[in-house]
Amino acid sequence: MKDERIETTINHIARRVFLIWYVLTLISLNYRLFILKQHPRYFWDFIAIFFIGALYGFIAFANKGVFDHHFKSLWLTIGIVNLIVLFAVFFIMGQIHSVGDVGVFLIVVLVAYLPAMGLVIGIGHFLNRRWKRKEGIDDEK
Repeated sequence: MKDERIETTINHIARRVFLIWYVLTLISLNYRLFILKQHPRYFWDFIAIFFIGALYGFIAFANKGVFDHHFKSLWLTIGIVNLIVLFAVFFIMGQIHSVGDVGVFLIVVLVAYLPAMGLVIGIGHFLNRRWKRKEGIDDEK
């Protein structure tokens, strides 16, 4: 029989390890793509591992009801921070030269990024509600 404190410590360490892996992998992918200007076909396996790990973490958390509190605001905040970082990376690379380039960036965000974030939030919300029904927890209205 394991002590709850030991289980909590193990989970805390695993959470930190996953967070470190996630951030360093994302930095490495952006470095290869934007600074070294490598084509993604040279490191597609690395990208696949990153997305499989992130997808597994997202689905596992959503399936167990972890995203119950502040779910939408959390993912919208993460999305906004990602957009700001992406904009800064394009600016540093010299890809944004004028107001027109900013407009193109915003159009791409509206056409591609916002629907993708909506899909992520919708899937997470669905998994969370399914977990609540399975556990017999009523939705607060």
